[in-house]
Amino acid sequence: MRKRWFLLFLAVWSLAFAVGDLNYARQLIERGEYALAAVTLKKQLKDYPVEARYLLAEVYMLEGQLADATMYLESAREQGLDETRYYAMRGRLALLEGEWDTAWASLRSAVALSGLRQYALDWGLVGLAQGNLERAKLGFEKAQREGAVAEGEFLEGLALLAVSPDKALAKLRAAQAELSAESPLKPQVIYWQARALERLGQKNEARSTLRFLLRTYPDYGPARDALNRLGP
Repeated sequence: MRKRWFLLFLAVWSLAFAVGDLNYARQLIERGEYALAAVTLKKQLKDYPVEARYLLAEVYMLEGQLADATMYLESAREQGLDETRYYAMRGRLALLEGEWDTAWASLRSAVALSGLRQYALDWGLVGLAQGNLERAKLGFEKAQREGAVAEGEFLEGLALLAVSPDKALAKLRAAQAELSAESPLKPQVIYWQARALERLGQKNEARSTLRFLLRTYPDYGPARDALNRLGP
């Protein structure tokens, strides 16, 4: 019985590698099984010269192996990867490397070519990571125009927090109004409202916001830490 089970296991395993598409590799990436995804994709380079290389670039980017990610990305481009996806990933890689101007230019190209809101959010993140408010606002406002209203307002609020906490608070409250209770972004939006209130010197309001957050999301650790720091 055990031998039959083992043979069945091997048959299913072999089938997974022989499937004529890349869904298995994508599932591995989604589950965070990057090493196995890389092995799977390398076996499919001949059949899927563009997509397998692109996904390998994604795997190595997620692993933090940026040189390998860049190598596979450039190889995918040589094989015919479309310009939008190329510039989007090149921008993300440059962002991780701290190459702000390259990241900015690449993601701007991806946004111009596609208008996709995710690329616009990434574009704004370059400015946020760099501490460049104007760049951040350009990206996040574009994302809002393309439909990522809550996400764009939230990230723009974070970008504004250090220089204009009152404007940041307004953006964060607008983002909260756009989000459903089930959104994983909602507790973060409420938490950063409390931080904005704290920066404005409104500590009682900040405490009330944090207590509300913990009543609604009792496992949100950063809120508890912030409340302990602010005191009773």
